[in-house]
Amino acid sequence: MNVHALIPLIATIAYIPLFVILFSNRPWGRKQKFLLLFLISAFLWSFTDFLSRSDFLTQNKLFEVKFVLCITIWMLAQFHYFICSFYRSEHVRIPLAYVFPASAIVLAVLGYIPRGVEITTSGIHVDYGIWIIAIGFLFLFTVGARDIYSLLRRFKISPDPAERNQIIYLLGAIAILTVFLLAATAPFGERYPVAHIGNLLNAGVLTYAVVRHKLLDVRVVFRQALSFTGMAIFVVVTFFAWFLLLLKAFGLGLGFPIIIIAMLGTLAVAAVCWDRVHNKIFGRVDRVFYGERFEPR
Repeated sequence: MNVHALIPLIATIAYIPLFVILFSNRPWGRKQKFLLLFLISAFLWSFTDFLSRSDFLTQNKLFEVKFVLCITIWMLAQFHYFICSFYRSEHVRIPLAYVFPASAIVLAVLGYIPRGVEITTSGIHVDYGIWIIAIGFLFLFTVGARDIYSLLRRFKISPDPAERNQIIYLLGAIAILTVFLLAATAPFGERYPVAHIGNLLNAGVLTYAVVRHKLLDVRVVFRQALSFTGMAIFVVVTFFAWFLLLLKAFGLGLGFPIIIIAMLGTLAVAAVCWDRVHNKIFGRVDRVFYGERFEPR
């Protein structure tokens, strides 16, 4: 594993708490279903890029890069439909945004995306070419611009402080993805996984700003941010504990199987201990804010 593969791996792990929180809050409504589809696409985007940048897959880097780029456009389409659920009450009859990932797949099959891939000692250098950049900008100035306009309009007419707060964080998530995806097209972004820093930050924003739907004021935001940070630390520490245990105690070599086993072990621990750790961390954070008056529910 090289250093360039580490950021996509961390971004992949950062989405695990979101999956756990989502699956622990059922039944699902329309927003939760769209969130699940976005989480799957964002998770696969970082995970496939991690595999492509690591030493686990070395047979066909061009195909791997094509696959990652197509998933990137699919992730953007799913993020759009998740955003839509906050300003549109009716169901989407014709999912026109899927034209963008479909176009990316066709261009990738025809060999237009990417223009070239070069493997060097410092990592993978991807020449994206004009077509994938054109698809990205067309998506930004049509679908993305409409989402931003609709969210701002909803923000102005909404009397609900919680909804207005959610919209602010959704706009922030859009800004994060836009900035880091644009940075990925710069010369340094073709060599380093800049876009996945944005995916990592986006996971953090969505964890406490969207899933819980209870961001009423700065005090509540900060309290929930601390609580979810504690849960994220629990997941990351559990993963690396499994990783080191498998690496040292069992003598397994560094590779793809050990990461998969560590991730499965993390999910198993989370499934067993999530409620207990959740109540413990949230209870301690609430005592910090409310003192001894707080009684755990």
